[in-house]
Amino acid sequence: MTSTLRARTMAAARVIGALALASVPLAAVPAPASATNYTDVSGSGSSWAAVAIDQWAQDVRPNNIVVNYNPDGSATGRNDYMQNQDDFTGSDPPFRNGHDELGGTGSERPAQGYSYVPDVAGGTAFMYHLTVAGNLITNLRLSGQTLMKIFTGQITNWADAAITHDYGAQLPSLPITPVIRSDGSGATYFLTRWMEHVFPSDWDAFCQRVHPGIAQPCPQTEFYPSNFGSAKAENGSNNVATYIASTYGNGSIGYDEYAYALNYHYPVVKMLNPGGYYVLPSASNVAVALTRAVINLDQSSPDFLQQNLDSVYTFTDPRSYPLSSYSYFIVPRSGTKLPANFSSAKGATLSTWLNFDLCQGQRQVIQLGYSPLPINLVRGGLQQLNQIPGHVATTPESSLAGCNNPTFVNGQDVLLNTAPQPSPCDKAGAPLNCVVKNGKPTATGKGANPKATTGATPGPSGNASPGAGGPAPAATSTGPVTAVTVNLASADRSSQIALATITTASIIAAVAIPPALAAWLRRRRQND
Repeated sequence: MTSTLRARTMAAARVIGALALASVPLAAVPAPASATNYTDVSGSGSSWAAVAIDQWAQDVRPNNIVVNYNPDGSATGRNDYMQNQDDFTGSDPPFRNGHDELGGTGSERPAQGYSYVPDVAGGTAFMYHLTVAGNLITNLRLSGQTLMKIFTGQITNWADAAITHDYGAQLPSLPITPVIRSDGSGATYFLTRWMEHVFPSDWDAFCQRVHPGIAQPCPQTEFYPSNFGSAKAENGSNNVATYIASTYGNGSIGYDEYAYALNYHYPVVKMLNPGGYYVLPSASNVAVALTRAVINLDQSSPDFLQQNLDSVYTFTDPRSYPLSSYSYFIVPRSGTKLPANFSSAKGATLSTWLNFDLCQGQRQVIQLGYSPLPINLVRGGLQQLNQIPGHVATTPESSLAGCNNPTFVNGQDVLLNTAPQPSPCDKAGAPLNCVVKNGKPTATGKGANPKATTGATPGPSGNASPGAGGPAPAATSTGPVTAVTVNLASADRSSQIALATITTASIIAAVAIPPALAAWLRRRRQND
């Protein structure tokens, strides 16, 4: 199953990665390096971040930087590191420093030293499959409380009053199938951490139902309980998406990284944020949210170098996606015990690759379904690269000179000034079918029964056609919902032109990028 997941993930990365290369200036994405002797490095872990990691590994492969990565899940990856099977690992949660009673796992105490380096950001997205009269609903909006109740078994039918309230129209009576992860999962960790912090009493009550006698307060977990309602457990991110997108998946909803929904061309929920807007886990919305993420720099703390997302959950910026987070690379640290097979030569390879990932590599992640790391997390990551044994000279942390990350320019943050604001039609209380007139949300038509249509499925940037995905009003309609067919693979004239442009740019990129990166790395070596 792991090999199947890896094959599908790599295929997704290759296909979507071609789109990414076409969407940015060639000189801005220095991919593979020149013919220098690098020692191969190997890692395993997070499937949540795997599409980006695999793309970055492909970027540097043509110039003799070989990074092997097996997306066997965060929990397995951390164990691989502790068992001296990895040079690095990818993990969404940190090493666990306490007992996970829900998951039946204890604390993790690696003998090896380590640092946490942010790798890629993203939103935990809620991919769903709702078909009405043979047509796919694509404009579902839900509050955090409603989503929490779905994944704790309190809401079990799509016709539930809370869903009707959020959405603005009553959906057909159809059982809800929550699709959860059966393996140790970073997506599960992010979801349960959010529920634990934002809805502690509901989360504690759920834990008590599925695990009677569990100690309170109930902590977050990597292993979601499957013994509730009609929950369906699947192993791996790809299998969650496969189930939801299947012909038998109607009525299902799952959680995972946005990249998987994009790859399957399936919609995700617009989630109500503390600012009062329904928002997608788009790249800009996630990056805005993560400007409130904090890295713990207290060396005496058991959470040293870990992310604190508490302020992300409560950020009232209207663009902020509440369930935003980032994944880690776990890498060897100087002055501590190293993984058995790690060497300074591997440290040079690893630090070169990770410097690329934090800077130029972030320009590709939007089209892969992720969000680029904001300036605060890039600086934190660069600090830790300089702790890798054998590291090369990395981007200066203070000036960030030469770091071509799209969220800042010349070391100055541009994200908060340039990220787009949500449409007035996305404000809570706006009509379901909505257009903006004179800056205000206005209902389209005078019929009593709103239609479930977006006109277009939002892409990775979160943009859609006018009137798409407006939020649910407080007042509701109990009439039937009429869906409109959305052909997600349609190819009109503009799509054909776009496809031709993408194909041409991808071919040019394949030729032009390796020399561009070769020049970049030569400059880097001259400065070393």
